[in-house]
Order: sequence, then structure tokens, then C-alpha cells
Amino acid sequence: MKQPPVKLTSRHRQIVESAIRETCAIRGWQLRVVNVRTNHVHTVVSANKKPETIVSALKANATRAMKEAGIWPSELSPWSFGGSRKYLWNDKELADAIAYVEGDQGEPLD
Repeated sequence: MKQPPVKLTSRHRQIVESAIRETCAIRGWQLRVVNVRTNHVHTVVSANKKPETIVSALKANATRAMKEAGIWPSELSPWSFGGSRKYLWNDKELADAIAYVEGDQGEPLD
């Protein structure tokens, strides 16, 4: 690790979620669900793009938004390398992924 683990505050989480929603809207991607936690982010996105492209765009735009809001002063990325990039091939896999993001992440945050 190049820096201590990042803990996203309520303000960070709001900015990150807004940036994810905006990125999907601008690019015409269908955001199925987003859940921004204190130390990670889950999304389910439907798009005609490779998952690597989607993850990269979401991370980049969330970082940009935090910098513009003045809440991420570091030149280092707040995100770890990688992340899940699963293809969801049918309605059951999609429903299961959405249920996981919505209901299996612990108590709701403010």
C-alpha cells in the first residue's frame, strides 16, 4: 500500500455516489444499484463495455469529483488496484448481484 487505508466519510460517500450516477448517465450505462461503504464501493452496471472500462471510469470520475469538492487532496488514488469485474449472464445472476449489493453489506449508512 502506498498510503494508509482510506475511510470514506458521509460526505465522501455522497460525492462518490453522485459521481457514479453522473458517469453512468453521461455514458448511457444502466446503473442497477450502487452502495458506497466506508472502505469500498459496490455497483452493478449494465453496459456494452468491458468491466475494466467501467470500473476505471467510475474510479476516475469519483476521484475527480472528490478533488473538485476539496475532500481528496492527495495525488494518490483512494482506490485499491483491481476490483470485481464479473459478467452477469442471465436474470438470476443479475438479481443475485443486486440483492448482494443492496442487502449483504451490513447496516445502512447515513
